Amino acid sequence: MKKLYFTSLLFLIVISFTLQAQNCPPTGFSDGSSIYFFYDPGTSNCVDRPNTITAEAKSFTLVECDAPYSIYDIDNSNDQLTNSNFFLADLGYGQCEYTNGNLTNQTLSVNDVEYIKNTVKLFPNPVVKNSDLFVVLGTKANATVHVYSVTGKLVQTKTVSNLSRVKLETNTFAKGVYMVQIDLENTTITKKLVVL
Repeated sequence: MKKLYFTSLLFLIVISFTLQAQNCPPTGFSDGSSIYFFYDPGTSNCVDRPNTITAEAKSFTLVECDAPYSIYDIDNSNDQLTNSNFFLADLGYGQCEYTNGNLTNQTLSVNDVEYIKNTVKLFPNPVVKNSDLFVVLGTKANATVHVYSVTGKLVQTKTVSNLSRVKLETNTFAKGVYMVQIDLENTTITKKLVVL
């Protein structure tokens, strides 16, 4: 049984690592006619990056790509971004907002939200009291997890930043059914949990 749990957890970790390529690059800046993105090591491959992006309704084409960076040039050389210190880039899977080179906001597409909803898992479920419970998010994210009893009493809350899973201890839980509310940036997911 432990082997099955371990295999399932390993599978979910691999899936969450695969989704990483869909996140906005942490650094992006522009000189007006080009956009430069820099990636954390091992988080994105060139084949996973879009060939064209848009910013301010202007189209940019990938001209150079290497593991740590990508460079996009504007398609119309007579055009420029209005404000190179602040821009929204649409990479095809969501909008990425950059201020002075830093990623300041990320809006996921409907497909990404649905994917995240479908990949968020409680593991193991049911869980044995005094065991660790993992909330597997499917991607690195900022999340707050609330655990409620069936009577609506808040039992536990935990907040994490830029993690793909949340570890909860069940030693304070009584045996029974709980509702786990997972707040992921602009998405809330609720799952049923059974404690044995």
